[in-house]
Amino acid sequence: MANITFYIDKTNSDREGFSPIKANVTIDYKNVTKTVGRIKSKHWNKNKQRVSPPRQNEEDNGHIEINIHLDKLKTDATNYFRDCTFQNVPITLSFLKDFFKGIVLKFTPPDKKDLWDAYEEFLKSGEIERAVNTNKNRKTIKNYLKNFETETGYLMTFESIDMIFFDQLKEYVLVTKSNGYNYLSSINDKFKAFMSWSLERDYHSNTIYKKFSAPEKEGSIIHLTIQELQQLINFPFENNKLQKARDFYCFGCMTGLRYCDLQRLTKDNIADGMIKMTTQKTNRDVMIPLFPGIRTIIDRYPEPHKLLPKFSNQKLNVYIKECCKKAGINTPTEYKSFEKNVTRTEFKPKHELIGTHTARKTFICLAYDRGIDIEMIKSITGITREKTLRRYLHVSNDTKKEKLTKAFENL
Repeated sequence: MANITFYIDKTNSDREGFSPIKANVTIDYKNVTKTVGRIKSKHWNKNKQRVSPPRQNEEDNGHIEINIHLDKLKTDATNYFRDCTFQNVPITLSFLKDFFKGIVLKFTPPDKKDLWDAYEEFLKSGEIERAVNTNKNRKTIKNYLKNFETETGYLMTFESIDMIFFDQLKEYVLVTKSNGYNYLSSINDKFKAFMSWSLERDYHSNTIYKKFSAPEKEGSIIHLTIQELQQLINFPFENNKLQKARDFYCFGCMTGLRYCDLQRLTKDNIADGMIKMTTQKTNRDVMIPLFPGIRTIIDRYPEPHKLLPKFSNQKLNVYIKECCKKAGINTPTEYKSFEKNVTRTEFKPKHELIGTHTARKTFICLAYDRGIDIEMIKSITGITREKTLRRYLHVSNDTKKEKLTKAFENL
């Protein structure tokens, strides 16, 4: 899109030392300019493209009035060029000359789109390019916001999304519904994604939502130690369901795959001594070498198609807690929860905190502890950003001791 900039033309200074302030727009490598003021060069801030205030004891240089004029011209030009882009009007040299003469096109404002209609369109567009679980989560957030509107009576339109709305949403999430703070963070991120998507399509011009802030708070990273994982692998379960749940969970601990990918694995994913698959959430290709621990679990299930036993996420979470309890994984473990502006810390037996999501965390923590570098862990898990990886990573005290001792052993 065309962009307007400002500069001073020192080559045309007058006898009093004033240089013209030029507005410039470049299109097709050609410039269209217009004089929009004048100022002495010493008062011009080249980086800000605005007039600096005079020094003490200097006469007023009109910086306030000139800058207001430049700001308005910048805003008018930006909005006009954007409208032309949306209306598929080509921006040519003659077009820009007309603009500087004050000759502008009149556009019929687009029909206003209802926020909830736009939300449905947003969800449908996501079905094409987003993972299944991401779309489910988006729909859940949309329904949650619908309930907020119904229960609070706050009518949600594109125009009513302001700081008052956000304050009421925070009270609804944290006080009325007693949800954790990180749930507010999740709602905020996904709602802002919808608002940005709608803004790009010119369904509204409200940008106040960009000020909404609810950063996620890092909780405790719950994972099994290598001793606890070995303990779980070796425990002789008499109950067949618990044995299968243990195998499913431990397979995740040794591969780093998410639950949604583990349940999709088939024999077709095994080739050339590797597990090869495209992850559901991020659509990334991962390859995981088969090693004896993984092969042992695979060999227990000789069915011609599926690779692992099948469990719903809810059932597996129940079974794996019971598995860990029976295997004696009960170390008192710190657990953080966030409510409003309060962080609560308590200690629970570790088996109460184990769930499907902790298998991936276990893999990442143990792999790092045992010397596998960050880039390889990212390659195996399909994680692309190190910031994301850090959310799963807990460095054990033994590793800290070993590395610090090695680093400073000669002192």
